[in-house]
Amino acid sequence: WRMGAARAARICAAAIAVRGPDPGLAVAPLEALLVATPREDAALRAWIHELLAEATAHGGDAAAAERHLLLGLGALPHDVSLLAAYSDLLLAQHRHEEVARILGRDSLSDGLLLRRALAHAVVDPARARSDRAELEARFATSRAAGRVPHLREEARFALEIAGDAGTALGLARENWQVQREPADARLLREAAARAG
Repeated sequence: WRMGAARAARICAAAIAVRGPDPGLAVAPLEALLVATPREDAALRAWIHELLAEATAHGGDAAAAERHLLLGLGALPHDVSLLAAYSDLLLAQHRHEEVARILGRDSLSDGLLLRRALAHAVVDPARARSDRAELEARFATSRAAGRVPHLREEARFALEIAGDAGTALGLARENWQVQREPADARLLREAAARAG
């Protein structure tokens, strides 16, 4: 990324505002940063688009969020974070076939494989079973090797695929101790609600 200290401070402040009580306040500063960011700085532009997508989605403008995610993916087509955010947006809109198509048959990160499994659960149950088995194997392998899997993904797997709200709640609580993004708060709240 090519940015000086002043621009770095502005984008960090905007990133914090996106996760604050009024994410809409971040939109104008982020749009100004986007205008000032050279086209060749694809990674920074993609990150700004991802932040804009998050801010506009919180404001209820799913169309603007999708537009920003697609622009970010235009800059970085294989970015895992952008693909995850775009998949989540599509899943929330019940556009499961699109998620299955976008995530295809490639080897994926745990988070993307989870999203593909959620899409396949609706459009292709046989592939969903295969995705589920692969995720279970990955989680087990990580734990056997002494590595902690991505707790957010494992909690979401337990909640949305395995249907085990109690396990999901335990994992979501453990995840909350190390990661406190809005998605982690939503997951913890949903797991707690389903677990009673």
